[in-house]
Amino acid sequence: MVSRILFLTLFIFTFTLNGSNILKSIKVENSILKLTFNQPVKKSDFKASAIKGKNLTRYFFDFKNCLLNRKANRKIELDGAVKSVRIAQNKSSVVRVVIDSLKPYPIRYYQKDKPVFNIVLPKSTVEKKIDKIKKGKVKKSIVSAKNLFNFVKDDIQIKKAKIISSRYSANLKNSYTIMIDPGHGGHDPGTTWGRYKEKVLVLQLAKRLRRHLKALGFKVKMTRYSDKFIRLRNRIRIANRAHADLFISIHANSISDKNRMNKARGIETYFLQTTRNARAKRIAAIENREILKGKDSATKKVLLNAIFTGPKIALSNRLAIDVQKGMLSNLKSHYRGVKDGGVRGAPFYVLVGAEMPAILIETGYLSNPIERKRLFSAKYQELQAKGIAWGVVNYLKNREKELE
Repeated sequence: MVSRILFLTLFIFTFTLNGSNILKSIKVENSILKLTFNQPVKKSDFKASAIKGKNLTRYFFDFKNCLLNRKANRKIELDGAVKSVRIAQNKSSVVRVVIDSLKPYPIRYYQKDKPVFNIVLPKSTVEKKIDKIKKGKVKKSIVSAKNLFNFVKDDIQIKKAKIISSRYSANLKNSYTIMIDPGHGGHDPGTTWGRYKEKVLVLQLAKRLRRHLKALGFKVKMTRYSDKFIRLRNRIRIANRAHADLFISIHANSISDKNRMNKARGIETYFLQTTRNARAKRIAAIENREILKGKDSATKKVLLNAIFTGPKIALSNRLAIDVQKGMLSNLKSHYRGVKDGGVRGAPFYVLVGAEMPAILIETGYLSNPIERKRLFSAKYQELQAKGIAWGVVNYLKNREKELE
């Protein structure tokens, strides 16, 4: 017994010397699961995922390069939506926290300066009533004073990741980096219809997609995280420098012909290729206008014929097919009249020079009143983001099978 304790002490000491982390204690306080480490958790050492079952949803939080203190709680039983919290040394250097919930809820977690990792749990009925009291919606007499307690008041941005069902579980053999490119930004609003701006829409959708991909275990980066202008030529450079495995550029479509505004609609996904298709040329011209502005016809022709062939073209085509299929499948199950605009090759400059499979998604037409309303709704964006994530997973799974 003494030798076992001595070995464990020596192992923990060696583990700490190597810069690894130790989960020292676990407790639930004010609907917050508090995990206290001996040092802050690095982003690269954390992964969140969830599997939705018929009667139970399980949330998994994996902490890499981490060791569980033998004195820490291994299981916490709870009343309410969350049945229990379980903690274990899943692998030699991975601590896994599992939350068993009777119903799904958005994952929220955050970490401030101190080495305490906070996971937000669903609030009980009493806590919800207290929230209403604070907002002046319920009389204070409804909840007795003994049920009042201090709330967590942190001026921090809580990260959110909507529940992803088991159908979307990645289960990929390798780790991948995905670069998301929200089109336009800054002084370039893209397509604008009154108060509706393309640059705002695509950033909203990109952030939702980022959450879903991160929940699946992908490393995700974006060319812009705010209303910032980035030149077309620099967007793919950012992806190449980050050694991204996939590049996804997000845009919204439009048409100026007033007679066709109610008719033109649909989701389209493009990959880099020269084309004779008039529609693809028109859309590419709109997205390329920044780089073509002020160029004479001869220069435009030279630019349009540059770097449109290579080994990544075929893979980009297949990625576009899978992503298009994922979006349509998700949206058609909830909305009527979702149109398949197809997968096409087109000369988009933002895709030129990509060292990885790269696609451009036209999420819908802002010029169409019905589609415009849908595009700016949270539900529609969530379904579309999930569909893109499903397409990415499906493409990578098929690619891994080919390379076996």
